[in-house]
This record gives sequence, C-alpha cells and structure tokens, in this order.
Amino acid sequence: MPRSYNNNDSEGGRGGPGGRRKFGKFAPKKPLQLPEEPLDYKNIAYLSKFVAPTGKIVSRKRTGFSGQNQRLLALAIKRARLLGLMPFVWRG
Repeated sequence: MPRSYNNNDSEGGRGGPGGRRKFGKFAPKKPLQLPEEPLDYKNIAYLSKFVAPTGKIVSRKRTGFSGQNQRLLALAIKRARLLGLMPFVWRG
C-alpha cells in the first residue's frame, strides 16, 4: 500500500505521530519574564538594553517577554525613535 503524504495522516508525515512537530518536545520551556521597569518611551536607559548594536530590536526569544510585552517594548522603542530620544542606528 503506498504511503500517503496527507498532512491529516496521524501516522508519520510532517507532523509526526499524533500530528505533533518533530522537535517541539525537546525544547525546554523558559519561564516568561516580566519587565523590571515600565515599558515607557521616556525610559531610554531601560529600552536601550533591548536594542542590538546594529539598531535592531532584540527578539522575543532573547528578551524572554510574552508576546504582549514584546509588542509594548517594540512600540515604546519606535515612539522614542520617532521623537528623537533614541537613534535609529548606532554607529560604533
């Protein structure tokens, strides 16, 4: 009998047994961190911790924030940049 490559197949396929992902069970769960200080656009010293030397906003995996807090962080950094409180790109 030929093997079906349907994603709904519960035996094998891309999802593995039971439709789970292949490597998802090996990743350790990190506890979500809360911001130590409020995520406000005026708090430049705290916001600059979450900006890479190239000027990019650090990812959620590195900050450890929840999705909601990561969005608030990005919004605060973007507001500070538009108001001229933070540079868009650091020159090193």
